[in-house]
Amino acid sequence: MKANGFTTLMGGSLACSVDGADWHFSVRRVDGHSHGPFCEFHQKDVSASDIAAFLPHLDSLEWHEIADSALGKSESFAKDNEFRVNVQSSEQGTKNHKEVVEAFLAFMRPASPLKR
Repeated sequence: MKANGFTTLMGGSLACSVDGADWHFSVRRVDGHSHGPFCEFHQKDVSASDIAAFLPHLDSLEWHEIADSALGKSESFAKDNEFRVNVQSSEQGTKNHKEVVEAFLAFMRPASPLKR
């Protein structure tokens, strides 16, 4: 499975959506700085392995719900060293927080050393 990548201004974050999915995710630096390598994925396919390079501890991420997210509904996040991943339901989506996280982890499964 691949996601469609979009890099925000000056590599501030890498936003990804999966065709036909009612959820999406983004990766950004924890310190808020730009990250030039995100630009490599602008308007390109992004694989689980590509994202795993930013999240080396994928299988031990601690997820936190964002109860009143200004960006969307059912948003959760996790931090892994210098990067943060946010996952959320699309505007028309029906997934709750847990289901959005599970959908992201299913997308990432091919890159997981534990292969849940």
